[in-house]
Amino acid sequence: MSKKVKGRSAGQANEEMHLPYVAPTRVTAVVVALENYRRGELPAVAYAHADADAFAAALRQIYPADILHLDVIKDGDATLTALQDLSYILKNLEENELFIFYYAGHGFHGAGQNRLSVFDTNRVNVADTTLSLQGDLLEHIEGSQCRQALIFVDACAEKFAAVVESRDVISSLVPAEVERFLDSNWYCGVFLSCSPREKSYPAEPLGHGIWTHFLLEALEGRAEEALRESWLTDTSLRDYLRAKVPQYISRETTIKGNQTPQAILSGSGSFRIRHVDNPSVVVAPANEALANIAFTNNSEYLEGVETGRIRSLTEFRSKHREPDGHSDSADKFCRGLLDKQIREEIQQFYQATLAAFGARRKEVQKGEDYGAGDLAYQFFRYSIHSGQNPDDHTEYVIYRTLELRDGWDAHRDAIEEVFDCEFDRLVITFSRMKVSYDDLVEILEDIRDTHGGELEDDDRAKRVTYSRNDACFTFDLNTRRLEIEIAGADTLDILDGVRDFQLGNARPSPMLAASGS
Repeated sequence: MSKKVKGRSAGQANEEMHLPYVAPTRVTAVVVALENYRRGELPAVAYAHADADAFAAALRQIYPADILHLDVIKDGDATLTALQDLSYILKNLEENELFIFYYAGHGFHGAGQNRLSVFDTNRVNVADTTLSLQGDLLEHIEGSQCRQALIFVDACAEKFAAVVESRDVISSLVPAEVERFLDSNWYCGVFLSCSPREKSYPAEPLGHGIWTHFLLEALEGRAEEALRESWLTDTSLRDYLRAKVPQYISRETTIKGNQTPQAILSGSGSFRIRHVDNPSVVVAPANEALANIAFTNNSEYLEGVETGRIRSLTEFRSKHREPDGHSDSADKFCRGLLDKQIREEIQQFYQATLAAFGARRKEVQKGEDYGAGDLAYQFFRYSIHSGQNPDDHTEYVIYRTLELRDGWDAHRDAIEEVFDCEFDRLVITFSRMKVSYDDLVEILEDIRDTHGGELEDDDRAKRVTYSRNDACFTFDLNTRRLEIEIAGADTLDILDGVRDFQLGNARPSPMLAASGS
């Protein structure tokens, strides 16, 4: 039997030594997500499901399907009985098997042990309704033949009554308790999302817990700084998380608290988690380079913006006065002046749609409002609204948008006949982007340095524009919009230009090329 080795916390590892890498013949992984609890007994955990799904997807990317045995357990399936029943799986782990456990939910130290909440946890009886990290997990693994295990816990703790936007419930998980237990003859790496008395925060722009986001970046091979000679090791992952999570919180959020990831590692050298092939030498073709900027797209539409002096409008009379500032009444005044014009425009497009498509009246939905309107048909939806220009109180503004639906390609000529020279750009709205603003600018700088072009960024507005040749891409992280303009193109010609580029959109869209992800 090999010599027992103390658990290693940050700063205690010898970076020059590596444990021999033995590829596992089997990988057993259990992924648990507690986003919602029974009868709302505990506060909901933001993005726990998204975190678990993404972690599971990362494992599928890393390990061949024939050796990966993966179980994802969420909410109502993650009861105390169900999770304690995992003991049978744990006790029967084999010697050359790698066990991986991921947890997103409420975790804490209570009743003398580190504990993880379950779907049916009772806040007034935590000792009997929670999972013991040591007794229900680590001890069973130690008692098996398994010699390699990785544990990832995105959780923290404060009092049950503290219903705040963080993963917290009673008192913090205690790393020292895990470290004492890892004075053993098997390798185990336990990664915790925060330190005692800290919270584990989610980030809406990322759509994940902050710690899990950067964990995924490292596991999926997208974080070169997490690698050591093309290897992601336990120590390189530990150091990467300890650097990136606090950095993101301080630079990209208004969070006042701290979050310092912890790792407790057993073994005399660093454990090699995975190998990433040539992470820095693959250069994407120019038109595919933007695919590395991954985002979850919500909607896509062509947009045209018209502005002009309010006094130039047909309905402006000598008795009228231009507004001397911005106000709701001035905005309403502009809409009133434009109302007749917009109603006539909607009617013209309605008649043009009937003629171009040979459509029947009941197939075309027309809506009119005060200074606004829309027109919907099987292959498109056109919208228009107006008001006072927010950038100049003496001007009006008209926004026109065109969303194209499945099957529009077959009716291109008809669409161009109805809508001619109305639009200037393609707009993609997104719910989240997988990179921070700083990382986004760095990616675009790399693209500029490799493929040419120009870059302008405004960190105050979190808005950055990359332009090359005739294409211009503007990422606005505050409004969560990507605006794409193609010089000299209008209406459907814009889409032709955009389709020359592979973007990092997560969802397929009839207006975009295939996703680069």
